[in-house]
Amino acid sequence: MPFKLQNIIAYLFLCYCTIGLTQTQTSIELEDKKVDELYQHFNSGSAKKAYKEAHQFLKKFKTNKAIANTNLLLAYYHNNYAEIDSSIYYTNQALAHKSIVNDSLANRLTILAYQLLALNNKNKGLYHESKKWHIKGAELSEKHNETNLYYSHIHGLASTYIALNKTQEAKELFEKCIKHSKDAEIILGSYINLGSIYSSFSQYQLSNIYLQKAKAICEKDNSKQQALVNVIINIGDNYVNNGEIDQAIYTYGEAKKISIKNNFYNLELIISDKLGTVFYNQKRNNEAILIYANTLTKAINSDALNIQMNSYLMLEKLAARKEDYSTAYTYSKRYSRIKDSIDNLQTKEEINRLEVKFETLEKEKTIKLLKIENLNKSLNIKNKDAAIEKYELQKAIIAKQNENEVLQLQNRAEKRKSEIAILKEKEQLKALELDREKTIKYIVLGAFFILLVPTIGLLVIYYQKLQAQSLLNLKEKEVNAQRVNSLKKDQEIKIIKASIRGQDLERKKIAQEMHDSIGGNLAAIKLQFSQLSNHPDKAQLIYSQLDDTYEQVRNLSHNLLPKKIRENDFVSLITEYIKTVQEASNIKINIHFYDEEKINTLNKILQNELFSIFQELTTNTLKYADADTIDIQLDLLNSCIFFMYEDNGKGFDVSVTTLGIGLTNIKNRVNDYDGTLHIDSKINRGTNINIEIPLEQK
Repeated sequence: MPFKLQNIIAYLFLCYCTIGLTQTQTSIELEDKKVDELYQHFNSGSAKKAYKEAHQFLKKFKTNKAIANTNLLLAYYHNNYAEIDSSIYYTNQALAHKSIVNDSLANRLTILAYQLLALNNKNKGLYHESKKWHIKGAELSEKHNETNLYYSHIHGLASTYIALNKTQEAKELFEKCIKHSKDAEIILGSYINLGSIYSSFSQYQLSNIYLQKAKAICEKDNSKQQALVNVIINIGDNYVNNGEIDQAIYTYGEAKKISIKNNFYNLELIISDKLGTVFYNQKRNNEAILIYANTLTKAINSDALNIQMNSYLMLEKLAARKEDYSTAYTYSKRYSRIKDSIDNLQTKEEINRLEVKFETLEKEKTIKLLKIENLNKSLNIKNKDAAIEKYELQKAIIAKQNENEVLQLQNRAEKRKSEIAILKEKEQLKALELDREKTIKYIVLGAFFILLVPTIGLLVIYYQKLQAQSLLNLKEKEVNAQRVNSLKKDQEIKIIKASIRGQDLERKKIAQEMHDSIGGNLAAIKLQFSQLSNHPDKAQLIYSQLDDTYEQVRNLSHNLLPKKIRENDFVSLITEYIKTVQEASNIKINIHFYDEEKINTLNKILQNELFSIFQELTTNTLKYADADTIDIQLDLLNSCIFFMYEDNGKGFDVSVTTLGIGLTNIKNRVNDYDGTLHIDSKINRGTNINIEIPLEQK
């Protein structure tokens, strides 16, 4: 009788389960032992040996567990040598071959793979991608009580927050690691990073406390050379911030020697970038160009996109400083190309993950087809066994006939009947075989179409979702742009109205003061002069009245200063104004003062002039520049004020454009103090304005 379709499907399912468990326990243990040996080589300093043997074993391993762990080892190897793309590839391979069973080893491998993906993306400058993988790793670690790995991800997430300028969030996470983690490496890294964070807060004394703790730990263990380099780098940063440039350069040089000796390529690039910045700020242009050119070459070789981008930017500035604008433009284009590639890599990695899912689905279909083929072979073997048994039966019958030759004639009729029955049985077996082959073919075709149709449907739905999301993003961008423009206009109107009201009140106050006090005094002086010839003794009274009038004029001039200038520290006033501008727009303002205490003691009239210049430049950027970042530096050095204002807006051609009222007013204010004004701007390259005002007037 032919098999029913339901019975066949159930039988095939049992075969699939049986085939999936055919690997013996002995082979699994042998592969696990080889993987353990690879990790022993890797951790004992024989990384090259582990790398070569891993590639050899990877071709022979059969279990997913061994393949996944070997790929993870290769990912660690490439990460150590800053081969970022290779490390990401082997990490994804490890995730693709990890055990389907949700056991502790599979979970731990996944958490470690997430950590590698986070580190590699951070090294490429893809900080948002790095943050995503650290968060996923921390959640999985907490879910499965992997405490050490949890704080490892928390520490990595804090480092990523530093790169994203979320310093406060990073500080809280590092303090959490020191308080709760029992891992000496994580505590050491937290000390180093907290030292760097407090340095960024200009709390250098507190920064050095943490750095000294970290240095003491590193000096006790020669294996912590990489951490020692980080500590020295942070100490060098503190020297720079304190203005001890020569000591900073020497310190960076020591850190670079250790990095080169130990093949710390990423740290070497970071140190070179810091040295280049120091030389740039010191206007040691040739040394800075040499540093950045060398750094750029190494960054390209190691695929460090963020270092490449910064090197191109600094080389552009150096070329512009030398007035080599052709070279500056070339570097600017390369900088933009690298920046765009970083943004595009986010989307490419999503596509790669979709490709991995699709390839996995295709492999699963192939495995199912192979299982069906194995089932067919097993059925054929069973049929052959049945034929052999029948052949043996025929031989037994013939032997029996030879033994009973005497009864051959009597049993001939029965023999013929037996042969006829055997022939009929063969025909039935052939018919069953044909029916079975047809059924198997129908099952294979049905399974193929069952898998193909949902796959096509999912791809179509995903494509439609991408299109809808793209349209939604475009509409959201348009709405946001309209909102930003509206907010800017409202803010400008509010500022103008407030300014007009303030001016009207000041005019009324000045007019009243001049009429009541100064006007009255002048009238009295005039009357006294008319009687001076008859009363010479009133000359002393006239001098007294003139002194009083002069004092009133002086007080009136002093009172003309805005109340906010008279009653507030200049640094805090500027800081509060920046906060107001940032809240009313999407622009980011970075400002630095040196020395704050001396700046706050400047003459109030000069402070008022500087504040007016600052307001005028900020207003021009908001109105015309279409910028998203402003960098401001106000320094008081050697009895001279240095004011640098730079935005990344669309700029203008200084040689063609005439100065407007705002810039003309700024120029006049600077000239009143015997200062100098220099405007450097190019179309699509932003605007840079430098002002120098000597405090000792000529």
